[in-house]
Amino acid sequence: MKFKDKLQYLRKERGYSLEELAELANVSDTSIFFYERNERTPHKNTVIQLAKALDVDPDVLMNDEINIGIEKC
Repeated sequence: MKFKDKLQYLRKERGYSLEELAELANVSDTSIFFYERNERTPHKNTVIQLAKALDVDPDVLMNDEINIGIEKC
């Protein structure tokens, strides 16, 4: 499962808007928007911040071989 799909799935599962997740992870909501559309790739430190905000291990987000929830959002 791709990073973009996991990010969107986890954000929605936790009930966060783009803006809420961005605030929790200390990134812009525009960045979240582009990450979820695979138009930008986050820096490793940003992935760590996102994982912390979503309460998951960063490996869950970074490793495409780790699947969560459903395959498609």
